[in-house]
Amino acid sequence: MSESSDQVVSPEISNSDFGPSQIGGLEIVLRTLGGLGGGIIGTGLIFLISILGSGIFPAVFGETSSDGTVHPLFVFLFLAMVFLGSATANLLGVLFIGLSNREKYAHLSTTLVQIFILNIVILILVAPVYMIVAGLNIEMIAFVAALQIVLSAMASTLILEIMANYRYALLGVYSTVLAILASSGVIFIIYSISKSNPTLLLFLALPTMWISIGFFSGLLGWFYGWIYKIYGTDFLSSAIIYGADVHILSKAEEIAMEQEDERRHEAKKRDEGAAFLKGGK
Repeated sequence: MSESSDQVVSPEISNSDFGPSQIGGLEIVLRTLGGLGGGIIGTGLIFLISILGSGIFPAVFGETSSDGTVHPLFVFLFLAMVFLGSATANLLGVLFIGLSNREKYAHLSTTLVQIFILNIVILILVAPVYMIVAGLNIEMIAFVAALQIVLSAMASTLILEIMANYRYALLGVYSTVLAILASSGVIFIIYSISKSNPTLLLFLALPTMWISIGFFSGLLGWFYGWIYKIYGTDFLSSAIIYGADVHILSKAEEIAMEQEDERRHEAKKRDEGAAFLKGGK
Protein backbone atom coordinates (compact mmCIF):
# COMPACT_ATOMS: atom_id res chain seq x y z
CA MET A 1 0.00 0.00 0.00
CA SER A 2 2.86 2.34 0.83
CA GLU A 3 4.36 1.70 -2.61
CA SER A 4 1.06 2.61 -4.25
CA SER A 5 0.90 5.83 -2.26
CA ASP A 6 4.41 6.72 -3.40
CA GLN A 7 3.31 6.20 -6.99
CA VAL A 8 0.34 8.52 -6.60
CA VAL A 9 2.23 11.45 -5.06
CA SER A 10 5.37 11.19 -7.19
CA PRO A 11 5.73 14.12 -9.59
CA GLU A 12 4.67 13.54 -13.17
CA ILE A 13 7.17 14.14 -15.95
CA SER A 14 5.87 15.35 -19.30
CA ASN A 15 7.45 16.12 -22.63
CA SER A 16 7.99 19.67 -21.45
CA ASP A 17 10.67 18.38 -19.08
CA PHE A 18 12.74 17.35 -22.10
CA GLY A 19 13.32 18.76 -25.54
CA PRO A 20 13.26 22.47 -26.42
CA SER A 21 12.40 25.08 -23.83
CA GLN A 22 8.71 25.95 -23.78
CA ILE A 23 7.76 29.43 -25.02
CA GLY A 24 4.46 31.14 -24.23
CA GLY A 25 2.63 34.10 -25.69
CA LEU A 26 4.05 36.55 -23.17
CA GLU A 27 7.60 35.58 -24.02
CA ILE A 28 6.91 36.09 -27.75
CA VAL A 29 5.68 39.61 -26.96
CA LEU A 30 8.69 40.31 -24.73
CA ARG A 31 11.12 39.07 -27.38
CA THR A 32 9.45 41.22 -30.03
CA LEU A 33 9.51 44.32 -27.83
CA GLY A 34 13.10 43.59 -26.81
CA GLY A 35 14.22 43.34 -30.42
CA LEU A 36 12.31 46.51 -31.30
CA GLY A 37 13.88 48.35 -28.36
CA GLY A 38 17.40 47.41 -29.40
CA GLY A 39 16.73 48.41 -33.00
CA ILE A 40 15.23 51.76 -32.05
CA ILE A 41 18.11 52.64 -29.73
CA GLY A 42 20.67 51.71 -32.39
CA THR A 43 18.83 53.79 -34.99
CA GLY A 44 18.57 56.66 -32.53
CA LEU A 45 22.33 56.59 -32.10
CA ILE A 46 22.81 56.71 -35.88
CA PHE A 47 20.40 59.65 -36.09
CA LEU A 48 22.21 61.47 -33.26
CA ILE A 49 25.62 60.96 -34.87
CA SER A 50 24.32 62.16 -38.24
CA ILE A 51 22.89 65.34 -36.63
CA LEU A 52 26.14 66.03 -34.78
CA GLY A 53 28.17 65.28 -37.90
CA SER A 54 26.08 67.65 -39.98
CA GLY A 55 26.72 70.39 -37.43
CA ILE A 56 30.44 69.76 -37.00
CA PHE A 57 31.27 68.79 -40.61
CA PRO A 58 28.63 70.52 -42.77
CA ALA A 59 30.73 70.20 -45.92
CA VAL A 60 31.21 66.44 -45.38
CA PHE A 61 27.55 65.65 -44.71
CA GLY A 62 26.32 68.17 -47.28
CA GLU A 63 24.80 67.56 -50.67
CA THR A 64 26.37 65.04 -53.00
CA SER A 65 27.99 66.10 -56.24
CA SER A 66 26.22 66.00 -59.61
CA ASP A 67 27.52 62.48 -60.33
CA GLY A 68 26.29 61.17 -56.96
CA THR A 69 29.70 60.91 -55.28
CA VAL A 70 30.34 62.12 -51.74
CA HIS A 71 33.11 63.85 -49.79
CA PRO A 72 36.08 61.47 -49.17
CA LEU A 73 35.85 61.95 -45.39
CA PHE A 74 32.16 61.04 -45.45
CA VAL A 75 32.91 57.35 -45.95
CA PHE A 76 35.01 57.13 -42.77
CA LEU A 77 32.43 58.96 -40.69
CA PHE A 78 29.61 56.93 -42.21
CA LEU A 79 31.44 53.68 -41.49
CA ALA A 80 31.91 54.66 -37.85
CA MET A 81 28.28 55.74 -37.57
CA VAL A 82 26.90 52.49 -39.00
CA PHE A 83 29.24 50.41 -36.83
CA LEU A 84 28.26 52.17 -33.60
CA GLY A 85 24.55 52.02 -34.42
CA SER A 86 24.49 48.39 -35.55
CA ALA A 87 26.75 47.19 -32.72
CA THR A 88 24.54 48.96 -30.17
CA ALA A 89 21.39 47.46 -31.69
CA ASN A 90 22.95 43.98 -31.79
CA LEU A 91 24.14 44.09 -28.20
CA LEU A 92 20.94 45.59 -26.77
CA GLY A 93 18.67 43.46 -28.94
CA VAL A 94 20.41 40.31 -27.76
CA LEU A 95 20.40 41.56 -24.16
CA PHE A 96 16.68 42.37 -24.14
CA ILE A 97 15.75 39.09 -25.85
CA GLY A 98 17.99 37.18 -23.44
CA LEU A 99 16.32 38.81 -20.44
CA SER A 100 12.97 37.43 -21.61
CA ASN A 101 14.15 33.95 -20.60
CA ARG A 102 17.10 34.00 -18.18
CA GLU A 103 16.83 30.25 -17.61
CA LYS A 104 17.54 29.53 -21.28
CA TYR A 105 19.97 32.39 -21.89
CA ALA A 106 22.09 31.79 -18.82
CA HIS A 107 25.39 32.98 -20.34
CA LEU A 108 24.43 36.48 -21.44
CA SER A 109 27.68 38.17 -20.39
CA THR A 110 29.81 35.75 -22.41
CA THR A 111 27.39 36.03 -25.32
CA LEU A 112 27.62 39.83 -25.36
CA VAL A 113 31.42 39.72 -25.33
CA GLN A 114 31.44 37.31 -28.28
CA ILE A 115 28.96 39.48 -30.18
CA PHE A 116 31.06 42.60 -29.61
CA ILE A 117 34.15 40.80 -30.94
CA LEU A 118 32.16 39.60 -33.94
CA ASN A 119 31.01 43.14 -34.76
CA ILE A 120 34.64 44.31 -34.69
CA VAL A 121 35.61 41.51 -37.08
CA ILE A 122 32.76 42.41 -39.47
CA LEU A 123 33.84 46.06 -39.32
CA ILE A 124 37.38 45.09 -40.35
CA LEU A 125 36.08 42.94 -43.21
CA VAL A 126 33.65 45.50 -44.67
CA ALA A 127 35.98 48.51 -44.35
CA PRO A 128 37.80 47.70 -47.63
CA VAL A 129 34.42 47.36 -49.36
CA TYR A 130 33.50 50.88 -48.25
CA MET A 131 36.79 52.11 -49.68
CA ILE A 132 36.05 50.41 -53.01
CA VAL A 133 32.57 51.91 -53.40
CA ALA A 134 33.57 55.33 -52.02
CA GLY A 135 34.18 56.66 -55.52
CA LEU A 136 30.84 55.43 -56.85
CA ASN A 137 27.68 56.95 -55.35
CA ILE A 138 25.69 57.27 -52.13
CA GLU A 139 23.33 54.43 -53.08
CA MET A 140 26.19 51.92 -53.26
CA ILE A 141 27.50 53.06 -49.87
CA ALA A 142 24.00 52.62 -48.42
CA PHE A 143 23.77 49.07 -49.80
CA VAL A 144 27.13 48.17 -48.24
CA ALA A 145 25.85 49.55 -44.92
CA ALA A 146 22.70 47.42 -45.30
CA LEU A 147 24.89 44.36 -45.92
CA GLN A 148 26.90 45.12 -42.79
CA ILE A 149 23.73 45.52 -40.71
CA VAL A 150 22.20 42.27 -42.02
CA LEU A 151 25.37 40.20 -41.51
CA SER A 152 26.04 41.51 -38.02
CA ALA A 153 22.42 41.09 -36.88
CA MET A 154 22.20 37.54 -38.26
CA ALA A 155 25.53 36.47 -36.77
CA SER A 156 24.71 38.07 -33.40
CA THR A 157 21.42 36.18 -33.19
CA LEU A 158 23.08 32.88 -34.08
CA ILE A 159 25.69 33.42 -31.37
CA LEU A 160 22.88 34.03 -28.88
CA GLU A 161 21.12 30.78 -29.79
CA ILE A 162 24.29 28.66 -29.95
CA MET A 163 25.50 29.93 -26.58
CA ALA A 164 22.07 29.24 -25.07
CA ASN A 165 21.85 25.63 -26.24
CA TYR A 166 24.01 24.32 -29.07
CA ARG A 167 21.76 21.26 -29.31
CA TYR A 168 19.02 23.45 -30.82
CA ALA A 169 21.23 25.68 -32.95
CA LEU A 170 19.24 24.56 -36.02
CA LEU A 171 16.10 26.11 -34.55
CA GLY A 172 17.99 29.37 -34.19
CA VAL A 173 19.20 29.12 -37.80
CA TYR A 174 15.66 28.64 -39.13
CA SER A 175 14.15 31.46 -37.06
CA THR A 176 17.00 33.86 -37.91
CA VAL A 177 16.89 33.19 -41.65
CA LEU A 178 13.10 33.58 -41.68
CA ALA A 179 13.37 36.85 -39.75
CA ILE A 180 16.03 38.23 -42.11
CA LEU A 181 14.01 37.28 -45.18
CA ALA A 182 10.80 38.78 -43.81
CA SER A 183 12.41 42.02 -42.65
CA SER A 184 14.40 42.39 -45.88
CA GLY A 185 11.19 42.03 -47.87
CA VAL A 186 9.47 44.72 -45.80
CA ILE A 187 12.47 47.06 -46.05
CA PHE A 188 12.78 46.77 -49.82
CA ILE A 189 9.04 47.22 -50.35
CA ILE A 190 9.14 50.46 -48.37
CA TYR A 191 12.37 51.41 -50.15
CA SER A 192 10.68 51.00 -53.52
CA ILE A 193 7.59 52.93 -52.46
CA SER A 194 9.77 55.80 -51.17
CA LYS A 195 11.35 56.20 -54.63
CA SER A 196 14.66 54.57 -53.61
CA ASN A 197 15.60 56.87 -50.74
CA PRO A 198 18.86 55.43 -49.25
CA THR A 199 18.51 57.51 -46.07
CA LEU A 200 15.15 55.90 -45.31
CA LEU A 201 16.71 52.48 -45.91
CA LEU A 202 19.37 53.20 -43.29
CA PHE A 203 16.92 54.30 -40.60
CA LEU A 204 14.44 51.49 -41.26
CA ALA A 205 16.95 48.63 -41.29
CA LEU A 206 17.71 48.14 -37.59
CA PRO A 207 14.20 48.40 -36.06
CA THR A 208 12.65 46.24 -38.80
CA MET A 209 15.42 43.66 -38.59
CA TRP A 210 15.38 43.30 -34.83
CA ILE A 211 11.62 43.31 -34.35
CA SER A 212 11.51 40.44 -36.87
CA ILE A 213 14.31 38.57 -35.08
CA GLY A 214 12.56 38.88 -31.73
CA PHE A 215 9.16 37.90 -33.12
CA PHE A 216 10.23 34.92 -35.21
CA SER A 217 12.59 33.52 -32.57
CA GLY A 218 9.66 33.41 -30.18
CA LEU A 219 7.08 32.25 -32.74
CA LEU A 220 9.17 29.40 -34.14
CA GLY A 221 10.23 28.39 -30.63
CA TRP A 222 6.57 28.17 -29.62
CA PHE A 223 5.61 26.32 -32.82
CA TYR A 224 8.44 23.80 -32.50
CA GLY A 225 7.56 23.22 -28.85
CA TRP A 226 3.99 22.48 -29.95
CA ILE A 227 5.25 20.02 -32.62
CA TYR A 228 7.46 18.34 -30.01
CA LYS A 229 4.52 17.92 -27.63
CA ILE A 230 2.46 16.23 -30.33
CA TYR A 231 5.05 13.90 -31.85
CA GLY A 232 7.54 13.58 -28.98
CA THR A 233 10.50 13.67 -31.41
CA ASP A 234 13.23 16.30 -31.54
CA PHE A 235 13.37 16.78 -35.30
CA LEU A 236 15.78 19.74 -35.07
CA SER A 237 17.98 18.42 -32.27
CA SER A 238 21.65 17.90 -33.12
CA ALA A 239 21.34 14.51 -31.38
CA ILE A 240 18.98 13.19 -34.06
CA ILE A 241 20.69 11.08 -36.73
CA TYR A 242 19.15 10.85 -40.21
CA GLY A 243 19.89 8.50 -43.09
CA ALA A 244 23.19 6.64 -43.16
CA ASP A 245 25.06 9.06 -40.88
CA VAL A 246 27.17 7.36 -38.26
CA HIS A 247 26.63 7.93 -34.56
CA ILE A 248 29.17 10.62 -33.68
CA LEU A 249 27.91 11.74 -30.29
CA SER A 250 30.41 11.96 -27.47
CA LYS A 251 30.33 9.49 -24.60
CA ALA A 252 28.87 12.13 -22.29
CA GLU A 253 26.05 12.84 -24.77
CA GLU A 254 25.32 9.14 -25.14
CA ILE A 255 25.08 8.74 -21.37
CA ALA A 256 22.83 11.80 -21.12
CA MET A 257 20.49 10.45 -23.81
CA GLU A 258 20.34 7.05 -22.13
CA GLN A 259 19.51 8.69 -18.79
CA GLU A 260 16.83 10.76 -20.49
CA ASP A 261 15.26 7.64 -22.02
CA GLU A 262 15.30 5.94 -18.61
CA ARG A 263 13.64 8.94 -16.94
CA ARG A 264 11.00 9.05 -19.64
CA HIS A 265 10.34 5.31 -19.24
CA GLU A 266 10.05 5.62 -15.46
CA ALA A 267 7.73 8.62 -15.83
CA LYS A 268 5.50 6.61 -18.15
CA LYS A 269 5.37 3.75 -15.65
CA ARG A 270 4.43 6.14 -12.82
CA ASP A 271 1.70 7.71 -14.94
CA GLU A 272 0.29 4.30 -15.83
CA GLY A 273 0.40 3.25 -12.19
CA ALA A 274 -1.36 6.40 -11.06
CA ALA A 275 -4.02 5.97 -13.76
CA PHE A 276 -4.57 2.35 -12.69
CA LEU A 277 -5.02 3.32 -9.04
CA LYS A 278 -7.45 6.08 -9.93
CA GLY A 279 -9.43 3.67 -12.10
CA GLY A 280 -9.56 1.16 -9.28
CA LYS A 281 -11.10 3.74 -6.97
